[in-house]
Amino acid sequence: MVIRVKQQLIILFFIYLPTLVSGQNDLPFRVGEKLTYDASFNFITAGQAELFVSSLDTINTADVYHIIFSVKTNRIADRIYKIRDRVETWVDVKGLFTRKLKKKIREGRYRKKFQAMINYQDSVIVSNGDTIKVEKELRDPYSLLMYIRATPFKVDDLFSFTTFDENEFTDFQVIVHQKQKVKVPAGKFDCFVIEPFHPDRPLFKSKGDMTIWLSDDDRRLPVKIRSRAKFGSMVLKLREVSP
Repeated sequence: MVIRVKQQLIILFFIYLPTLVSGQNDLPFRVGEKLTYDASFNFITAGQAELFVSSLDTINTADVYHIIFSVKTNRIADRIYKIRDRVETWVDVKGLFTRKLKKKIREGRYRKKFQAMINYQDSVIVSNGDTIKVEKELRDPYSLLMYIRATPFKVDDLFSFTTFDENEFTDFQVIVHQKQKVKVPAGKFDCFVIEPFHPDRPLFKSKGDMTIWLSDDDRRLPVKIRSRAKFGSMVLKLREVSP
């Protein structure tokens, strides 16, 4: 079971949206929010994932949310393919764009460490020793998720994005496809169905696709995330929301 979680969860690195977040007082999340998910692969529950708004920090005098995403397989799945991934992002409080990103990926025998510091004043990204020019506000997968949660939208809205992953840029789009009722361990939710896609080819290298269900309420919770790939599918279902 070859899994690359970095290709599974909204692998959107750099993004600009014309709609601005109205202000942090209106945000659907806050420091301390912890979302816990059951993770299944090919319909078999095999682990747990967590998205945690850890703290309010400062980077270069700017206030940022420190957000941590982690995923790990359970003891049974460890025997087949062990996953211990941790991604940390520091997200600007005012604009919900990324100022710093740190990843530690452990999947089977695969190991990957990645760190990027985005210096908007000098218009550069320092990424694992490489320097890349940047001309606009950027968002990684998890700051993007928070941004979408905080951005007003409706069914049939279409957004254009540019991704950046391991020094490669890719253009793609996201559509707010429809509304749908979803049942997960945390309960039943009315959701918006959101799908990223590439106009000419599949977004992911594994030639899969993805669907995200966001609750149609004040919190805009990412209730369910499904990613399809050549090996099958991975699904995250919300189990617990705290607080």
